[in-house]
Amino acid sequence: MDFGGEAWFETGHRISALPGDNHVIRLAIDFKNALSWLSLGPTRNMSEELGVPLELLPYQTEVSVLTEAGEEETVAERHARVRAEYYADDLKRYAKLQNLELVADSHGVDSTMALLGLLWGNQKGVGLDYAHSVFSRFWSDSMGLDDVQSIGEILTLSGAPGFEPGAMHEELNTVRETLEAEGVFSVPMYLVEGQVFQGREHLPMIRWLLAGERESVPI
Repeated sequence: MDFGGEAWFETGHRISALPGDNHVIRLAIDFKNALSWLSLGPTRNMSEELGVPLELLPYQTEVSVLTEAGEEETVAERHARVRAEYYADDLKRYAKLQNLELVADSHGVDSTMALLGLLWGNQKGVGLDYAHSVFSRFWSDSMGLDDVQSIGEILTLSGAPGFEPGAMHEELNTVRETLEAEGVFSVPMYLVEGQVFQGREHLPMIRWLLAGERESVPI
């Protein structure tokens, strides 16, 4: 997307692009994490607006197990359930604003194969398109994250045929170790300008940093 060498803050203030700067937005994601899906679109838009590359990094989170309320629910169990219900409603609220579907149930899902596909896509330069397709299909309940055939088909359509997952496992572990050494512990998490940010709510601050801190601090 061509913005004529300039980018815009959400406030409408024009800022100059930063020629010659080697900025990059690194975003740790997991396909079974709905917040990662909700972060991708706004982050990709900002990346294009500012002319800053976006790199998606696979970070597998723990497999969650859905618990249902029992007949004799404790106070702690009730609080946990209420928080989970609020969290689910909040996700749906923001998904609706982006016209995204959140139909799939991510509890008990192993995203290893899809994350291996992201590594393969990154190597071929199509990681962003691959990730968008996988997020869209999984959360609309159109594919499983362990479906090797579907993952291979998406990679082929994205321009990265010949998926060989067996060759990527060691790299997946290495990426995780590297990310954790840099301070990543969950998803989505951003690594920008030597700083770590958890969640898309930090995008205004990230934009400010990438623009050279030339506007008022977005607080």
